[in-house]
Amino acid sequence: MNPFNYQGPIEPRDLIDRGAELDALQKAAADRVNVRLAAPRRYGKSSLIAAHLETMRSVGHRVVSVDFYRVATVADVAERVLSAYDQLPRDPARTLEGLMRRLGLSLGPAGVTVQVGARGARDPLGVEQARHVLLEVLDLPQKLAVADGALTVVAFDEFQDLLTADDRLDGLFRSVIQYHGRSAAYIYAGSRPSLLKEMFAAQERPFFGQARPLELPPLPADETIAQLETVLATHDLDAGPAVADIVEIAAGHPQRTMLLAHHLFNLLTDAGDPNQLTAAVLDLALEETNDVHQGTWNSLGRPERAVAVALADGLAPTGPNTARQHATPRGQLQRALARLLADQQVVVDGPRLVDPLFAEWLRRR
Repeated sequence: MNPFNYQGPIEPRDLIDRGAELDALQKAAADRVNVRLAAPRRYGKSSLIAAHLETMRSVGHRVVSVDFYRVATVADVAERVLSAYDQLPRDPARTLEGLMRRLGLSLGPAGVTVQVGARGARDPLGVEQARHVLLEVLDLPQKLAVADGALTVVAFDEFQDLLTADDRLDGLFRSVIQYHGRSAAYIYAGSRPSLLKEMFAAQERPFFGQARPLELPPLPADETIAQLETVLATHDLDAGPAVADIVEIAAGHPQRTMLLAHHLFNLLTDAGDPNQLTAAVLDLALEETNDVHQGTWNSLGRPERAVAVALADGLAPTGPNTARQHATPRGQLQRALARLLADQQVVVDGPRLVDPLFAEWLRRR
């Protein structure tokens, strides 16, 4: 089996040089300090959270992970929260079960339903019912702590998507969580760094100043090379300089590193030409990701495309040469760069393109 998984969170033991971030999360949990964890999509955020929660579970804490990716309604949010808390080990007082009975809730294939009438008929949650369910279920860590004094570590992934379901939901969450100072430690994670930051940095938002910021940097080259070579060696494989080559191409992007390493492993086990390994790996990766890059390109306006191409070519994205080559005024380029930096899905501070394979795709245009 290919040891390099690139299509989902990796096992905690396979994390590359995230020791400082894990230490920061663990110290924050010990101090009951909430953390805001921001990173672009596919940048290892979920893998880091999984490793942290596994460590917290191993030392006896309760852990909960709730993914709000693409929630569309308040009922969606309530279902995600209830489903996640339902995975907690059963406490002796069966607190959640009692809560669900009291509210007439049922969690099944149809999602969360509520009992209506004396005959047990069940309806989907309405908006106000869903908000009431959230108020009750979100307080579970406090109820459990009163019973046994134990800590619950809660990770809310894609937390910014709450605002898609209801712009007031962060206020509802805050109204409950603010009283959990000693009973729970929260991680608010998201792949829209600018939007997530606004939820905690804008004075008008309920969570203003309520979490310590933590961002994921690119993977360091030396540690990444050493890790990949160690994994290959366990399979009696030696890629020679190709490992350093693909690490340089990936530019610290965690998912792209795993994608390139995955193709490298397959080529080595297929006895590929050792003199052409790097080129073959890159060709395979670009072939696999072509549709993604085309979709990204199609989503950009003309000035944004000019900025992206300039960054891929190593040029100043708002400089006179770029303006001249693309027949676009520098003011338009500056505004386009500002928009891309605000969104932080294609371009991040530097400025640089988030995806090194997109940069290579652009260079091959």
